[in-house]
Amino acid sequence: MSASEMAMRKFLKQLGVTGHQKLSDALAEAVRSGAVAPGAEVPVTATIDIGALQFTHVVTATLQAPDADD
Repeated sequence: MSASEMAMRKFLKQLGVTGHQKLSDALAEAVRSGAVAPGAEVPVTATIDIGALQFTHVVTATLQAPDADD
């Protein structure tokens, strides 16, 4: 595997792990505070920008808020 491929995989792994933690925490806090109902659908958009390449990639999805006891 090339150094370029390894660097890309490392970035994507870091993005996935940290993104998952941050999203989970934010959704749980939103449910606790009453800003989002338990089990509610929450639209999400993620954007990756690489300015040096004039590259942008956008992914949209719908997440589900955790139950109040999760």
